[in-house]
Amino acid sequence: MPICVNIDDIEEGQNVLQTRGGAMSTKMVYGNDCNMMIAVRGPGYHSHPHTHDAEQINYVTAGEVWVFIGDRGFLMRAGDLCRIPRNAVHWAWNRSDAEVTLIEVHAPACDPLIRKGAFGLYFDDETPDLSTAVDTVRSGIEVDPMEIEARALGMTVDELTAELAAAAK
Repeated sequence: MPICVNIDDIEEGQNVLQTRGGAMSTKMVYGNDCNMMIAVRGPGYHSHPHTHDAEQINYVTAGEVWVFIGDRGFLMRAGDLCRIPRNAVHWAWNRSDAEVTLIEVHAPACDPLIRKGAFGLYFDDETPDLSTAVDTVRSGIEVDPMEIEARALGMTVDELTAELAAAAK
């Protein structure tokens, strides 16, 4: 594994989260203490709330996406950055008809060994140490995303439910 690589030489990975809609492709690199992921989320991408014991910083390079952290929602557009604190419940929703591209950094690293195509950046004589890598928690999260999304979008839960039903047809 080289310590330096071109993005075109990294295998495209897949989203490890089950989603409520849409798709995401990723390219992920990692070291011992952090990882960086280039994530392209398609129109309609809508993840479930999840947590991980890693701080996360997102930077939108193209498009726009709603990011929900705890009980708040933020519309992020190209050029925007946000921080997701460790263990904060969060999820994302691309409500537009265009792809959104984000650079996501996690520290400590989210476990790269469960992500297809994750690429370690190490010197040839270096031994990777992923002992601090964290898992993503996807279950047992007690939050009502519909209520939070509706409030952030200036809608009622009934209006949002009707919009989602119409989009599913």
